[in-house]
Amino acid sequence: MSISADIPGIAFATSSHSGAAPTAPTAVRFGSLQISDRRAGRADYTLTLAVGDAILRDTVRTHGPADAVTTLLYRAGIRLEIHEFHQRTTAAGVVTDLRAQQDRRTEWATGTGADAAESTARALVAAANLTA
Repeated sequence: MSISADIPGIAFATSSHSGAAPTAPTAVRFGSLQISDRRAGRADYTLTLAVGDAILRDTVRTHGPADAVTTLLYRAGIRLEIHEFHQRTTAAGVVTDLRAQQDRRTEWATGTGADAAESTARALVAAANLTA
């Protein structure tokens, strides 16, 4: 499944059912997200991102996927702040819409995925690209 649109200020990151990672509009690309060891309201989030030519893989113990993704982006030098966050379930999966800011640039981004964590990660990657 793929989504494309010519809407200024909005980027889409979609789940790839073929196993291949989708191509992001600029330098940050989503690889994978695994969640393990859930307890006491926290879990271990292992995230893989490509930033430019570098592959980043790290595990963060935190409360949710948004915190895990923004933490790894921060470690890569990308300071992304979430201003608005909306999520809904559809027949195809979960859709996350968010408005985020990096430096002085604010944009809306959308991500889709099989579950809430994946769609959140993909929306944040799209936002990082749009606000770069």
